[in-house]
Amino acid sequence: MKPFIITALLVASVHGARGFQPSEKARLKGSPSNGAQGSNQVKVDLSKETVGKPPATFEPMVGTWVVAKDGPGDNNNVIMVDGRPWVASKDNPTKLLIESARRLYGTSNEELMDNAKQFAYFPVAVLKGVDNFTNGTISVKFKTIAGDADRASGILFNVKPNGDWLAIRYNDTENNVALWEFHNGMRRNMRFSDRAKKFMLDRAAWHELKLTIDGADLKTWLDGELALEYTLGSQPGPGRNNAPPNPDLIPANNAVLRPPVMGKVGVWAKTDTTSYFKDYVVSPK
Repeated sequence: MKPFIITALLVASVHGARGFQPSEKARLKGSPSNGAQGSNQVKVDLSKETVGKPPATFEPMVGTWVVAKDGPGDNNNVIMVDGRPWVASKDNPTKLLIESARRLYGTSNEELMDNAKQFAYFPVAVLKGVDNFTNGTISVKFKTIAGDADRASGILFNVKPNGDWLAIRYNDTENNVALWEFHNGMRRNMRFSDRAKKFMLDRAAWHELKLTIDGADLKTWLDGELALEYTLGSQPGPGRNNAPPNPDLIPANNAVLRPPVMGKVGVWAKTDTTSYFKDYVVSPK
């Protein structure tokens, strides 16, 4: 069974999607709110979310995503990816993937259970109501809470109908920023921030991760500082010992690496990471 058949159940198909409809999202509990009049900016409002329940604004696809509090008051609601259940269930096929596929498609594909393990390493939640983001800015504030194997918090984007995606993340154990791609059931690195420059962030504080997309040009900012740049569609360099590059890293073979960016967006983590997220903003250009 080919991995792309399995990954197709990670997201709702964009075929036939009506695109961004602010009036529709306004009817959803805790839904993204429309920004300035005449714009399509989306600001995720968590104030009416129910603490202890999965967020209504995002569709958790892999991992445990719940609404939590970072202090008293409705304005302190956050989305938490809880890595503790991952530790207990990492050797078992995830049921969340099946349940989410049923909700999104109104059907099921039990074959997904055969390969569900590979996805459990990358908890993701897809933002509802934004089906086809291309150019603009995505930003989110995050706070690292815990994690033994990993402490990684990121932005998911360019999610394709077959489940392939790109993600930009900050890793609190490596103190760097990286761009990753997921294709045919495998995750591969596309670019790291400067290894000589460590981003030593205060774990007790909130930090902002921002991604700007202008055609093929991707830029990532961490707390207002440019951390990484990448041009989508770039040809890969040689592999180790000057071996030919992996065929899946060649844009001609991999749609997620070809411009333009066009797909769903969300939040991303890795393995046993526990992080808080808030102030998720999507600003199309």
